[in-house]
Formats: sequence, structure tokens, C-alpha cells
Amino acid sequence: MGADPGALAEHGPEPLGEVTLAHGGARVRLPAAFAAAAVEEFRSWGLRARATADPQVFLVDHRESHYLLRALEHVKPERLGPDGLPVPWIAARTPTEALDDRLSVEDDVVRTRTLPAATGEDAHAELKALFARLRGLAGLPDFELRVQPLTEDHRGFCRGRIWMDLEGRPLRVLLRPCPNGDAAEHAATLVHEVAHACTPGDQHGVRFKEALLGLARRAWGDAYFAVPTPGDAYAEVDRWVTTGIRAALAGGPPPARRTGDAGDTAKVVTRIRKLRALAADQLGSPEAISATARANDLVTTYGLGDYAVQVPAGIDEQMVDRWVQVAPRQVWQRMLAGVVARFFGVFSLSMAKDARMHLFGRHADVVAATFLTEVSIEKIERACDAHIAQWKRTHRPNGGQVRSERITFCDNAVLAFRAKLQGIRDAERKAGGDATDRALSEARAAAEVEHDRRGLGWSSGARRTVRAHEAGQQAGAALSVAHGVGGGEAGPRMLKG
Repeated sequence: MGADPGALAEHGPEPLGEVTLAHGGARVRLPAAFAAAAVEEFRSWGLRARATADPQVFLVDHRESHYLLRALEHVKPERLGPDGLPVPWIAARTPTEALDDRLSVEDDVVRTRTLPAATGEDAHAELKALFARLRGLAGLPDFELRVQPLTEDHRGFCRGRIWMDLEGRPLRVLLRPCPNGDAAEHAATLVHEVAHACTPGDQHGVRFKEALLGLARRAWGDAYFAVPTPGDAYAEVDRWVTTGIRAALAGGPPPARRTGDAGDTAKVVTRIRKLRALAADQLGSPEAISATARANDLVTTYGLGDYAVQVPAGIDEQMVDRWVQVAPRQVWQRMLAGVVARFFGVFSLSMAKDARMHLFGRHADVVAATFLTEVSIEKIERACDAHIAQWKRTHRPNGGQVRSERITFCDNAVLAFRAKLQGIRDAERKAGGDATDRALSEARAAAEVEHDRRGLGWSSGARRTVRAHEAGQQAGAALSVAHGVGGGEAGPRMLKG
């Protein structure tokens, strides 16, 4: 009985077995799609699996449970990525951040019989005056405003809340400004809460958006709020109101939508991130407040509020694995990949049958090892081609001699490069650095865990005898990297020629 290849989702989690100790053996739960095929394979090896009431669970001798997991690996289809290589066992989780991560406002209306005790500092005079003006424009009676500053930055966005009685009459507004929030953010939050007082029960519906835009237009002029309409999504209307108020307070031209191609968008996103990095470094300073305002206006005018961007920081330290393709029957390429991996603190396994390597380690280290392996293979092959061409002119070799010369050249190049990298590591150890050794130990431990989950293992490879070859050694010793790649404490280094 074969497994169903269609049962393996293209991007779903990898189907693995689960082993738990039980009385008299071990209970192994197998994925439903492959359970029957895995057990059939297991039994073909002369091993015994007892069925249970659950068709996915089988009882086996605890010493043989890893064989059942291995049988599962034999029968399930191999999951391949777009590059034709297996999908990683430990996929890196790429952190993202929303370009518009304003604080949630879904709970900013509180209906109550009695107000909680007042807390926080008294409102500033200018905010009191603006609040009174907005109440007058909305035709609302007097009610309380309190200000309670936040101690952390939230991209400059303020938090607001309004308390109403059960009949919908406003009782109090609380304004919580952020350190990097400017006057426009404060004003927009007040407009937002007063609009709630005008439309009790509507939350953030069409009536609320009409009140929000109407109040802003009466306070600062229609021209500054020409873009948003009540039919737009609430979050977009809220963003444009803030940007319009900012333009009005600065006496500048009304804001307008801005567009661009993918390249323009990438540049804008980069600028936003630089502005926010500046704001984070100088929290609460005039420069930080200004940078935050410019970043938020770019998010609004370019329509990037629903976008999220990848955050490269945070992925580097994650433990991951990656498959690397090498040429078939080119043992020197597998040797090179292993040498480079060890230098970066990456644990590597050679899959000779499939002409590929399996790397485990920190994301930054695995990326660096992959990059240097590919570059070095290309350089060695180029140097070898040049050597063979010259060698043929002085010798009259047959095909077998050419193949032997090529193998010897490449083997010596790898050995010389290994000696060079080893010299760099020895110098680091003398200087007191052991980060690479620690990283390699952690990478091997991660590989052991993942192989154990699949009932797999590995064995040491056989040693090879290599005939000395001066030209190959020179090529390996000359290998270098023209620039550094990645980097963390235990991460990639600059290789000096």
C-alpha cells in the first residue's frame, strides 16, 4: 500500500510521528495519510507493530520506535521547494512589522453608569482650549478632559477613550499622548473621541466617519480633508484626518494621494524605516517627533497603511536548516561545503546519494556558509579550468588522466582553503573567542533533535588519500571573499586574501 502524495500540503507543516512511552512499549501516532504505508514498510523489515482502536496509533517495542519513524520518512513524499531542493525542516520565521501599527481603538468607547475615579495629570491649557472648541463646533455640552501621558512610544499614535452614560451622553475623555506624538496626533485623537460623542452606538461606522470628517473640516477647513470619504475604511479615514490636521497646523498645502511603481514604494518604505529608526534613538526629542510625523504622513499619502515589511533583525539568531546542492560525484564540493560550514559554526551532513548537503545553524551563519560555498566552488572550478588548459599544452593526456588531474587539483584547493580557515579560527581562539565553537555545538544539537524526531541518524564518512598538487594548493590558498557577509557575535567574518 503506497502513501498518498496529494495528502502532503505544499506549504503545510511536515507530517511527523509522535512517540510516547506506554506500559509494555511505546505508542506511536502517525499522520493519517501515511500511517498504513509506514506500518507496512516497518513490518517488511521484520518488526512488529500492534494496532489500537485509533487507526493512527500503533504499539511497538520502545527500542524499535525510531524504526517506525524512519519507515514514515521512507514512505511519505519528499517536499521540494521551487529550487528543487527539500523544504527546510526548521523554517525561519521572518519577523514583520506593520507600517501602520497604531494602537487599537476598537474599545475606545465605554458605556457606564458611574465614572471611575479620575487619575493622571491635568490637561495642558492648549489641549483644553482645543477640546472646548471642538465641543462647541459639535454642539455638545461641557464634559471632562483628562491627559495621562504614555511612557512608551507607539509610532507617535495616541490612545484615546471616551466614557458615556447608558443613554449615550458623554462624561469624560481621556487622552494618552505618546512621547513621539505631535500636536496633530493629539488633535486628531480629540476629534476622534468627540465624533464618538456625536454618534453614540455607531462605533466606527458610516455615521461616525461622517461626524469625524465633518468636525475636522469645520475646525481646519474643507481643503485639508478632500481625500477621505465616509465610504473609505475607517482606519484610512482616521489616517487622512491626522495628516490633514498636520498640514493645516503647518500652514502647508493640503495632502494628496501619491503613487509610484514597486521601486518607488521600496524607496518610500526604506525612508519610513530610517525615519522611525531616528525617532526610536531620540525618543521624545523635537527631531524624533518630527521624524515620526513625516513617517506617518508617508504611510498615509502612499497608501501603505495595510502593508507590513520584513524585519531582518531577529531572524539572524534563529536556528534553521538549509539544503545545498552540489554537483554529482564531485566529492571535493561536499568537502568544501563541510569546511566552510564548520568555519561559520554550522553543522553539515553530506547526502552523497542525492548530491547535496544539509546544513544546521543560526540563520545568519547558514546564509553566510551557503554564500561562501557557492562562490568558492565557482572560483576553484575557474582556476581548475585554467590549469587544465595549460597542462594539456605540455602533456598529451587521455580522458582518464584529465579527470584524475582535475580531481587532484580541486581536492588540494579544498585542503589549502581548509588550512587557511583553520588558521583564522586558531587566531580567534588565541584571542579568547570561542563563539564559533559554541555555535557549532548548538547547531549539532539542533540537528540531533530533528533527526531523532524522524528516527534518522548519521555516520562518519571514510577518509580519502589525496596526492599533493602544488597548483591546486595555490588556488585554495588564494581564495578570499571581497566583502563581509552577515554578522553577529558568532557570525560571518571578513576573509582577508
